[in-house]
Amino acid sequence: MKNQLKIFITGGISSGKSKYAEEQALSGYKRFFGDSGNPDYSPLHFIATAKFSDADEEMALKVQEHKRKRPAVFVIHENFNDIQTEIDIVYKYFKNKTGIILIDSLTLWLSSIFKNTSDFDFAYESVLKLSKYLKEIRCSVITVADSLGFNMVPADVYLRKFIELNGLMEQAFSALSEKAYCVIAGNPVPLK
Repeated sequence: MKNQLKIFITGGISSGKSKYAEEQALSGYKRFFGDSGNPDYSPLHFIATAKFSDADEEMALKVQEHKRKRPAVFVIHENFNDIQTEIDIVYKYFKNKTGIILIDSLTLWLSSIFKNTSDFDFAYESVLKLSKYLKEIRCSVITVADSLGFNMVPADVYLRKFIELNGLMEQAFSALSEKAYCVIAGNPVPLK
């Protein structure tokens, strides 16, 4: 992993994409710092985008399971208001040092935007703005999204629009990345 590698990882729900993304980040960490690390500097930052209500017990359990499995070497960022501002805070912390930002999941981030506004154009502009920003920053970034395009076409207009929006988002983040993978049944399949 070079100093500014961008990796996009997609796959279905419970496909193993988050685990693979964490493995990619840890692999980069070991290349940069070896097994000893650096106690004065934290190069691995995890931007967790899941936002859910207390009533959503299933999502709360899933988030807890992800947290339990996640290696402790990550600095975790969650419950922030604006993803670009949060990424900017991490990027400024790096101060031209080597660092890796892992963002999981872009689909949940996009879902929050679209759910709050129901405005397709605004949500897509948010995707383009974030993808442009991530392309310009000079650090490694690993992005994770759920691939929804393999599913049945829902009868609900809102869901069809969201799946279309998610597909456009996947294209944008794959385009900015040097490497892209689709994880199927725990197996990363290179896309580029």
